[in-house]
Amino acid sequence: MTRPSATTLGAGITGLAAAVLLCVPAPAQAHGIIDLGSVDAVAGRTSTMTLEVQHGCITNATGTLQVEASVGRPWRRVAPQPVRGWTVGVQRLPSGGQQITWTKQGEPHPFGTPVFFPIRVTWPQKPGVYSMKVVQACPGDVTTWGTPPGPATANSPSPPITPIPQVKVLPAN
Repeated sequence: MTRPSATTLGAGITGLAAAVLLCVPAPAQAHGIIDLGSVDAVAGRTSTMTLEVQHGCITNATGTLQVEASVGRPWRRVAPQPVRGWTVGVQRLPSGGQQITWTKQGEPHPFGTPVFFPIRVTWPQKPGVYSMKVVQACPGDVTTWGTPPGPATANSPSPPITPIPQVKVLPAN
């Protein structure tokens, strides 16, 4: 599966993070994929999802140094699992959301090699579609997936070049 591509933003890393299942082919640049591991996200329940960053930043073909994933207030709990060669931290955001930051130890993660970040999630209490923003930093480059989905217009493709990952949380039975 290929994720819609991302373009470069020239600011520092800030963000809110990751989850999506709407996969539509688009020109490949850097992109993130969320995999729920064949387990539905159910309101109020806990399960594991995996954020996959498929490769480094395209603009300068460099490896990944840091990935941030942020979620808003409705998300109840995120607990990143360890990934060899990466340190991880979670902080509460002033808005009530949470931000996970993975930082590569040593050299950047190789450009053409995917990296997988498992996250244990307690889903929001109410069913619905929830967005997360992912920011990837490489030497001299930052890529953000944060553009809301929408129809194509004269100046904007559909799906967008930098789509915000989303996950559909189903009602509890």
